[in-house]
Amino acid sequence: MTKRPELLLVNPWVHDFALYDMWAKPMGLLVLASRLRRLGWEPRLLDCLDVDHPDMKALKRKPHAHGRFARTAIPKPACLQHVARSYSRYGVEPELIRKELSSISAPAAILVTGIMTYWYPGVREVVEILKEYFPGTPMLLGGIYASLMPDHAREHCAVDEVLTGPGEETLEAALFRHTGISAQTDLDHDPLEFTPALDLMNKVRFLPLLTSRGCPFRCAYCASGKLAPAFVRRRPKDVVDEIEAAAARYGVRDIALYDDAFLVDAHEHALPILETAAERVPGLTWHSPNGLHASAIDSGTASVMKSAGFHTIRIGLESSSDQFHSTTGGKTDMAGFLSAVTNLKEVGFTSDRIGVYLLVGLPGQTRARIEDDVDRVLRAGALPKLAEYSPIPGTPMWPAALGATRYPIDKEPLFHNCTLLPAADPDVDWDFLRATRNRIRESIDSALAAKADHSDGLEE
Repeated sequence: MTKRPELLLVNPWVHDFALYDMWAKPMGLLVLASRLRRLGWEPRLLDCLDVDHPDMKALKRKPHAHGRFARTAIPKPACLQHVARSYSRYGVEPELIRKELSSISAPAAILVTGIMTYWYPGVREVVEILKEYFPGTPMLLGGIYASLMPDHAREHCAVDEVLTGPGEETLEAALFRHTGISAQTDLDHDPLEFTPALDLMNKVRFLPLLTSRGCPFRCAYCASGKLAPAFVRRRPKDVVDEIEAAAARYGVRDIALYDDAFLVDAHEHALPILETAAERVPGLTWHSPNGLHASAIDSGTASVMKSAGFHTIRIGLESSSDQFHSTTGGKTDMAGFLSAVTNLKEVGFTSDRIGVYLLVGLPGQTRARIEDDVDRVLRAGALPKLAEYSPIPGTPMWPAALGATRYPIDKEPLFHNCTLLPAADPDVDWDFLRATRNRIRESIDSALAAKADHSDGLEE
């Protein structure tokens, strides 16, 4: 039997001021690995962010499979010396990665991904180490960073080719150019296109699930439409088959949704998935760290979410201003959001379970605007989650960010880091955001305590 050509798929370290593991896995690489296998390749994963690396001290996990990354303090880049926060390399210690690399034979090619634009130093670091161990091996860089800033990636990461857009569209031809190896299978109508190769992970604690790609909305602050221009969805049956197979093989019951638009046309897509999965695999727990569309949560959808086992609900509101939504994509409005929260609470979700993302640090956004957003979410009976805005090249809001920032964000991606609040008004600083977060916690704690007192009174 002919030996299958080997590929090394690499998820780099992250260099940043902060990073938390909210069900993070290199989904793009894992999905590509499944496809590459069907094309005749033998993929291997090198995950520099692996919290379950066998040679690393075990990290504590929260009850539903999320938690902290390992980290090591490193010097800040010169242009970030003014930031009064520590800087770290997140992930597996470099000596352990080197040990792993020394134990494997040279692959036919190496595929490296890059996510946030301002995480490129971690990409560059791992590329340099890979070149030490496999000189002359073709190395290709893809992912979000490569797609948003290909010229910068070519200049700062010494790879053989930078690939932009979805990997399925470009990778096969690129591998042939660099290795001379062509595909052995036709995958034009492959229903498993989004299924991750979970067996490449050292431990499977949860199922990272992608039921669709892209989003029908084109919000000005979001890169989804640029990265995945077409909104495509899998058949509900194929999704449930994947869930059942993962539960049977790995015993997982936690599911982290990677979709950008899971609940769009929910009665045709999400609800059949949730209802059928609950029947075939009892005891599932669902998490939506990417955010759900508020306008899609009607009373029936809320009821199915509750019965299916939703635990971590995150709604992507971004702002309570209808004017903001009408000028940035129109994905929701305040009436739709209030209806969603009412529907969720009526089926039993408590305020602390209904997290609501609010963007802060937007160009032209005032303290008063943020305070009003927080107050309106709290009054609705939900939990505001402040999400610092990071300017994204190529999005409709990018020109406004260029006009608002004091940093050269068009030249240096490190200045896209949301920790800098790079496009925020001067009054929107970290002292203000810390105080706002403290106020949110106090408000939620008071609401839950009042509810507990009321329940105790009823029991008496």
